[in-house]
Amino acid sequence: MAVSTSTTSPLPLLLLHRGAANPSPASLSFPSSLRASSLRSRAAAAPPAETLSDDGIPAPPEGEGTGIPLPSSIGDDGEQLAPKQKIRIKLRSYWVPLIEDSCKKIIEAAKTTNAKTMGPVPLPTKRRVYCVLNSPHVHKDSRFHFEIRTHQRLIDIMYPTAQTIDSLMQLQLPAGVDVEVKL
Repeated sequence: MAVSTSTTSPLPLLLLHRGAANPSPASLSFPSSLRASSLRSRAAAAPPAETLSDDGIPAPPEGEGTGIPLPSSIGDDGEQLAPKQKIRIKLRSYWVPLIEDSCKKIIEAAKTTNAKTMGPVPLPTKRRVYCVLNSPHVHKDSRFHFEIRTHQRLIDIMYPTAQTIDSLMQLQLPAGVDVEVKL
């Protein structure tokens, strides 16, 4: 389907550009003159330009039926996907049964207050190996290796309420679990 373009279009083209220093695709940004709020006002004020295809049939407006969202709907979808408030809980322990029990208690406390939970997500286990000489004078080649493994879990609580925070504050977790909470 061919669409004719005019040079007097009320909406500027959205050009995504990469920063020269960071070539990753996650660093895409809009130019400062093309923010969603200014595009919404322009899109509401401008009448739809009707273009004809090769068959003489009017083409749908930009974004309609093509799967491309209009600029006015970009901000609306972002608010639905990312919650405005979430609690991120990171648990660390040397012993796996302790951390699993703690995760179950946290999830049960959040579920009773109708908060949505995501997790527990197992994060990579950190290994710290210590090498100790067996004998400091004679046997330099004989050594002991000691290892400490730190197991980690991540739990996100979406849309917490005051009751959710109160129930999390009243939980009695074991002493061998380190809890880090971020709002």
